[in-house]
Amino acid sequence: MLDTAAFTDLRSYIKRRVAKAKYYVGSTGYDVLLNDVAIKSDGTVRVQLPIAPNASSSVTVTRVELYNSAGDRWAYRNCSITISTGQVGVLFWFDIKIEEEEE
Repeated sequence: MLDTAAFTDLRSYIKRRVAKAKYYVGSTGYDVLLNDVAIKSDGTVRVQLPIAPNASSSVTVTRVELYNSAGDRWAYRNCSITISTGQVGVLFWFDIKIEEEEE
């Protein structure tokens, strides 16, 4: 069984190491800086990032990836987010929960 200190350390490690994100429109990837990385009251680590393509027409974001400070991909989510012409962008987030499972 993990103790409370282990969960606290793991959440802090994630918060400290997560560094950037990338989103894809078609096969083209765009790096983006993170808006916020916070540990919520329920222990979830929430990583927020803005997706704001510089496009003259509507675009569809097909994938969002999360990277650590060494440039290694930690997580990804396939999606279909359409951003219309004139829309500034969207706020996207990853919620990372650490749970222990007994067998």
